[in-house]
Parts: sequence; C-alpha cells; structure tokens
Amino acid sequence: MSATLVLVINSGSSSIKYQLVDPVAGDVLASGLVERIGEQDGAVRHRRGTLTTEHRGAIEDHTAGLRLVFDMFAETGQDLADAGVRAVGHRVVHGGDEFNAPMLVDDEVLAAISRLRMLAPLHMPANAAGIESARTLLPDVPQVAVFDTAFFHS
Repeated sequence: MSATLVLVINSGSSSIKYQLVDPVAGDVLASGLVERIGEQDGAVRHRRGTLTTEHRGAIEDHTAGLRLVFDMFAETGQDLADAGVRAVGHRVVHGGDEFNAPMLVDDEVLAAISRLRMLAPLHMPANAAGIESARTLLPDVPQVAVFDTAFFHS
C-alpha cells in the first residue's frame, strides 16, 4: 500500500460520495456512497477491491455517515487513521468571489464557506458539514476545499 493516499469527499445535501485514491499510481483503492442522510432508511455501499460491504439503517447526519464509512474501511482491513492518508479533498459547489483556487481549510476558510451558503443553499451547508466531520475524524490530516466555480475563473 502506498504511503501517500488522498481521501476525496463529495458531501451532498443527503449523501456522501467518496474515493480513496493513490495519486502517484492513479489508482482508486476504495469508493462508496452514503445515501439518505437524515432518513430512517439510510444506506452505505463501500467497495474495496472486489469486496463490497453494505450498511442499512438510520444515518443521523454527515458525521454519522462518515463514521460509518471509517468503520467500513476498518472492517475491510484498512483503518484510515493509519492508512497513509495525507490529505482529504472536498468538493465545494461555490467559492463566491473569495475562492478561485483550491484552499487549505482552516477555521477562517470553513467560516467563509458557511457564509457563502446562500449561493447554493441546498449544497453549501452539506459541503461545510462534510469538511467539519472529516476534520473531526482525521484531525491531523490537511483538508483541501476544491471549488466548482474556480473552474470558471481566469
């Protein structure tokens, strides 16, 4: 296993899509989907190699969803805290006038993302929740926000 891995997270209003990638080799080592966050019939589907595991049941919020993802990594033999994850990349829908390139997330960047919620009210709160959850679960790993709108800046 590579010592340099990146966890990529796309937190939506009621879902989380994720991949664990080896950026050097260009390989996707694992991927999955958390669906129906906030519903009683939530579901997680986790794929690692040829192994697929699933969870069904209530998923209270994005933090609970990511905790389930981390548990599923551990159950399939890959504890993310010890797996060599060097960064977590987050898709963020809108950077407003403040962000036109990827940003290392600190408290100020996270606060700005939260302030921009009116630009995409369905997605931005979920984007912020995903970042907050990942910061809690991997506190020593840099979090990077990548803004969809940065593509349109020159």
